[in-house]
Amino acid sequence: MIRTLAIPATLLWAAMALLVVHGQEPAKPPVTVWDGAYTDAQAARGEQRYRANCTRCHGEGPRRGEAFMRDWSGIDVGALFARIKSSMPPGAAGSFTDAEYLDLVAYMLRVNDFPAGREELRPETAGNIRVEGRSGPEPVPNFALVRVVGCLGAGPGTDWTVTSSSAAARTRNPGASTGEELSGAQATALGSATFRLMNIYPRPEAYTGHKVEAKGFLIRDPNGDRINATSVQSLEPRCEGTVP
Repeated sequence: MIRTLAIPATLLWAAMALLVVHGQEPAKPPVTVWDGAYTDAQAARGEQRYRANCTRCHGEGPRRGEAFMRDWSGIDVGALFARIKSSMPPGAAGSFTDAEYLDLVAYMLRVNDFPAGREELRPETAGNIRVEGRSGPEPVPNFALVRVVGCLGAGPGTDWTVTSSSAAARTRNPGASTGEELSGAQATALGSATFRLMNIYPRPEAYTGHKVEAKGFLIRDPNGDRINATSVQSLEPRCEGTVP
C-alpha cells in the first residue's frame, strides 16, 4: 500500500514564507495560451483587420489546428507577434501599429479555440505566454528548428556530437543567439541527452570541449537523434558539471 505524508497547510505556508524571505520564491507555473491571453474585443478588432487586409492572400483564414500547433507549439506568443510584424502584409511588413498586429494575433488565438481573458495581449506580456496543447507540452516534432546546449566533441566521421545536452527546445531563429536569447542559452543547464550534429560549416574544431549552443533541424532517429546544424557557437571555454 502506498502511503503519503500529509503536511498541514500552516506548515506549507510557513515554508513558502521562508523561501520568499531568503530570496527563493516558489516557482510559478508557466503562463500558456489556455490562461486567457487576449480579450474578445481585441480578437474582434483583429478579425476586422484580417478581413480588410489579409483575405486577399489568406482567404482560407488563419492557420489553425494541427498546422498551427506544428509551427508554434512550444514557442511563445511574442515570437508569433514578431513573425507577423516582420513579414506581413507582403511588401509592407511593419506598416501596422504594434496594437494592430497584436489584434491579429488575438484573432489567430481565438480561431484556434484558445480562450479569451480579461487583459488584452500586449508587447510586454506576449513573450511570457507559451503556445501548447490542452494536455500540456508535447515532444518537439520531427524536422522542427531547435536549440540545444551541451558539450561539443568530434565524431563520428565528419559529424560532431553534443553530449550532456539539454533537451531540444524549439526556436524561430536559425542563427547564433544574441541578446536575451543568448542570455537564456548561457543560463541553460546541461542535461543527459546526446545529439549528432550534421553538415556544420565552418568546422568548429576551436570549440572542442566547450559548452556550446547548437541550432538546426531535428531528425528523430531510433539510433540516436541528429541535428542538421544551422549554427554552433561557444558559450563557455569549458564544459563543467556534465551529466553522465
